[in-house]
Amino acid sequence: MRWKAASKDTRSMWRTAYLFLLPAMLLWAVWFLIPALQSFRLSFFEYNYVMKLNNHFVGLDNFVKLFKNDSFYNALSNTVTMVVVAVPLQTFFALLLAVCINVSFKGRSVYRTIFYMPHVISSIAVATVFMYLFVGGKPIPTLLSYFGIDNVSWFADTRYALPFIIMMYVWQQVGFYMIIYLSGLQTISGEVVEAAEMDGANGKQRLRYITLPMLKPVTFLALTHGAISAFQVFDQIAAVSGQGQLGSPAGSISTLVTFFYLNSFKFGEVGFGSATAVVLFAMILAITLLQKKMFGKDE
Repeated sequence: MRWKAASKDTRSMWRTAYLFLLPAMLLWAVWFLIPALQSFRLSFFEYNYVMKLNNHFVGLDNFVKLFKNDSFYNALSNTVTMVVVAVPLQTFFALLLAVCINVSFKGRSVYRTIFYMPHVISSIAVATVFMYLFVGGKPIPTLLSYFGIDNVSWFADTRYALPFIIMMYVWQQVGFYMIIYLSGLQTISGEVVEAAEMDGANGKQRLRYITLPMLKPVTFLALTHGAISAFQVFDQIAAVSGQGQLGSPAGSISTLVTFFYLNSFKFGEVGFGSATAVVLFAMILAITLLQKKMFGKDE
C-alpha cells in the first residue's frame, strides 16, 4: 500500500512538473526549434520570399557557394576574433570584480548595482554614447594618441572599428558575469576558507587552490554563455554601421550574424543565408562541446 501511494505521489509530482514546464517548452519550440529546423531545411534550397516560383532544391550548392565567398571568410574572421578576445576579457574582469566585491564594506550593494547597470542599458544607447566619446579630437582618442594610437574616430576607421565593438561589448557584459561569479563565490563554504587560513594559506593561495577550483562550474557557464552571446552580437554593429551597409566601415565589423542578415533579408537569398546560420550553429555547438570536454564530464 505504501509503495502504491508513493508511486501515485511520484506520478502526480511528475505531472505537475510537466505542466509547469509546458509553457516554456511550447515557447521554445515555437521560437527556436521550429525556426531552426526550417532554417536547416532552407539551407538546401534556392529560396526567395518574393520570387517563390523559382524556389527549388539545390542540395549542398549553398554551402559550396558559401565557402567560396570572400565576404564570408571576412565575417568568419571577425566573429572568431570577437569570441577569442571578448570572452576571456569579460570573464577575467567579471571574476576580478566579483572577488573584490565579495567582501564586507560600506556601500557594497551600490557598487554591485553600478557594475551591473551597463548590462540592462539598451545596446543602441551604449553604442551612441561610446561613438560620441571616441570621435577623433575628443578627450579619449586624444589621450590614447600619446600611446601611439591614431587620433581618429574609432568606429569610422577600419583598423579600430572591431576593437571598438569588442571594448564596448565587454564593458556592457562584465556586470552580468560578475553577478554569476558572485553567486558562485557565495556558495563556497566558509569552513573550507577558514581551514585554509588556519593552515597558513595566504590570499593568493586561497584564490588559486580553493576559490578557482570550486568556481569551475561557474567558469564553464560564464565561458559557454559568453561564447554563445559573442557569436551573436548584432545590435552594437547595427548602431555603429548607422545608415551605411551593415558591417561597415568596409566590412571591418561584419560578422556571421550580419552576413546572414544581409543575405537573407536585404539580398533575398534566404537559402544562402540559412546556410550561414547552419554553419554558425555548428560552430557554437563545437565550441560548447569543446569547453564541456575541457572542464570535465562532471561540470
